[in-house]
Amino acid sequence: MTAPRQKVLCIDDEESPRESLRQILKDRYDVMIAVNGQNGLEMLRTQGPFDAVLLDVKMPDLTGLEVLERIKKSAPALPVIMVTAITDPKTVVRAIKLGAADYIPKPFDVHDIRFVVERVIRERTAPAAVPAPHDILGFSLAIQRVFDLIRRLCDAETTALIYGETGTGKELVARALHFGSIRKSGPFVAVHCAAIPSELLESELFGHEKGAFTGALARRIGMFEAAHDGTLFLDEIGEMPIGTQSKLLRAIQEREIRRVGSQETIRVNCRLVCATNRDLEAGVKKGTFREDLFYRINVVPIRLPALRERREDIPTLVSHFIQRFAKELHRPAPQFTPSAMSRLRSYSWPGNVRELEHMIERLMVTCDATMLDVEQLPFLIAEGDAAMLGDEPSSVALDFQPNGLDLPRMTEKFERQAIEEALRRSGGIISDAAKLLHVTRRVLSYKMKQLGIAGGDTD
Repeated sequence: MTAPRQKVLCIDDEESPRESLRQILKDRYDVMIAVNGQNGLEMLRTQGPFDAVLLDVKMPDLTGLEVLERIKKSAPALPVIMVTAITDPKTVVRAIKLGAADYIPKPFDVHDIRFVVERVIRERTAPAAVPAPHDILGFSLAIQRVFDLIRRLCDAETTALIYGETGTGKELVARALHFGSIRKSGPFVAVHCAAIPSELLESELFGHEKGAFTGALARRIGMFEAAHDGTLFLDEIGEMPIGTQSKLLRAIQEREIRRVGSQETIRVNCRLVCATNRDLEAGVKKGTFREDLFYRINVVPIRLPALRERREDIPTLVSHFIQRFAKELHRPAPQFTPSAMSRLRSYSWPGNVRELEHMIERLMVTCDATMLDVEQLPFLIAEGDAAMLGDEPSSVALDFQPNGLDLPRMTEKFERQAIEEALRRSGGIISDAAKLLHVTRRVLSYKMKQLGIAGGDTD
């Protein structure tokens, strides 16, 4: 029996990119189209479930960021890929912080689209691998402090709360605490609190009896029981509903649980490790997180630094990911030029180590070069670092004439410098230079002819 095809929803108010996405993906997926944000949200509600969403940033009714926010509230585990011209790097950063799985620049690259869609769906559906503790890499002082805490906590039963932005490796730390402890022969059970609907989270944690609610057709063992004699990792605990928090507190204090629909108490023996990317103290003040639970789980806080706070570790991480993917893809391991590595170190990495890992994987799948230079890097990393860091572009010298400023001459001079620099960075590929300048290839060719700028390809 043939397995059903995975479903992808494309939300874009322009017909041309919608149809392009459909044509690119239709041979692998069932592709459905939404003509605006409201239409997309309605289709998610009535025609799902979907395996991935491709979402345009600029739309007239609801912006892509507004739609992304709503999707993440109703279906946190659904991967959303933003489609953007990347005219403003801050928009991409905000999208990633809101939970976007990745971004694809316009105009489309066929291989990029297929690769990104396949990866985010694979990550959603594939069971998580069990990484060894040494997968946490780095020599910076910031990460060495984390290593020291892990070593101190491994043989303790103390509850730990891991703080860190998305993509910093919170689950890796939790696994290191488990596999370095006396409980390492027991189970490690991870629960992503944000990925489970609030009405089902209690059953997921504590289990339920047959007939406890509609759809409870058989007894279910909860995650507390599944983690007996091992470690229970509650990821994104800040997303847990306030009602479930009170039952969690009782389970922690009494070391016993009750399945939903049962009066029987069950003793449980598991170590609890929690993680969050939220400010739980602020949640306590707002009333969205119980104060007594906060103090119960915040016994030993472990703060994971963002990748931008330990840039000296980037070459080590890059080397690790290159070697890993080279082995998986059965290809020679490439190297980055000093210029490209400099760009990697200066970029702010809003998606942290996970974003770096995905970037390396994408390059090694789509690029055969043995030496990777700046032009092979994704646009936002290669060209967006100045915008991310707040640097201003160098100004063009003003031509003061006796009768005032010569605006036409200044404009021509600036355009010439910008075009020549874009051609230099793109290696003379006009279409790539046009992307750097945020204009179409046709406009750039016209400007080059108008200014008498020679060179460039004829693609």
